[in-house]
Amino acid sequence: MKVPEERLPDFYAMYGRWLAGQDAQPDEEQPTEPAEWSEQDLVLAKIVWGKFSDRAKAMFSTLIDSPGKKFGGVQLADALDIPNGKYGTAGVLAWPARHCTAVDRLLPCKYEDGVLGDGANYWMTPTVASLFKQARDGQ
Repeated sequence: MKVPEERLPDFYAMYGRWLAGQDAQPDEEQPTEPAEWSEQDLVLAKIVWGKFSDRAKAMFSTLIDSPGKKFGGVQLADALDIPNGKYGTAGVLAWPARHCTAVDRLLPCKYEDGVLGDGANYWMTPTVASLFKQARDGQ
C-alpha cells in the first residue's frame, strides 16, 4: 500500500522516530522540536537530499566538504552564484528547512549572526557533514 502524498511528512516523521527508537506516535499534548541529525539518519538524509534544489545541493556540498568551517552569507552567494547576496543565501534554506521538518529533523547546517554586512555564518558539524556526504554520494 502506498502512503498518500499528503501524508508523506507524517509518515517520514513517524519513521524517523521509529529509527531513533522512540514511540512511533508523538505525544499529542506536547509539541516536539525537530531532532538533531545523527549517524542513524542516513535513510532520512537521502530522502531530504533528493528533495533539495540544485542550488541548495551546491550550498550544502560546500559545507559538507569543509566540516566545521564557517562561511559567510555573502561569501557563499558569491562563490555559488546565488542572486541577492546574503538574502539569497538565507532564502536557499527555506525549502530544505521544510523538507527537514517533514522528517522531524533540524536543518543540517548551523548558523549564527555574522560580521556586519556579510550576513549569517553557516557551517556543518563533522557528524552531520559525514552523514550528508554519504547521502549525496549515494553510499
